[in-house]
Amino acid sequence: MFSLVVDDEFVALNKMVAMLWPFGQCDAATNGQQALDLFRQALDKRCPYHLVTIDINMPDPNGITLLGMLQQEERSRGAARSKKIIVTADGTSANVLAALTGQCDGFIVKPVRQGVLMEKLASLGFALAEVAEPRKH
Repeated sequence: MFSLVVDDEFVALNKMVAMLWPFGQCDAATNGQQALDLFRQALDKRCPYHLVTIDINMPDPNGITLLGMLQQEERSRGAARSKKIIVTADGTSANVLAALTGQCDGFIVKPVRQGVLMEKLASLGFALAEVAEPRKH
């Protein structure tokens, strides 16, 4: 599994990368534009991400806007759809509704606990046995 973690909070970013590493290669982005660039590069190389975790509260663009941008990239290129999980410290009903309206595949409230993440990944069809070979750049 190839994954992309997007979070502007350094500690949360590194924690998520560490939790996802056993599943395969994991790239990290500290803002939406960097994430969009990495996502496009992966699509250009025909080696798309299987999973993207997106912090909802980021500046320019925020997580919900980025979610839509990533989905538009996939649609415009006819690419397979990656699974996308919104992650936030603010689990209000408004954020949950925005994420679901944006058609994300999951929603996790920070601080992310490994057990919760593992359950979410299992519900999306990912398993540790699916560890992928290192990505060729």
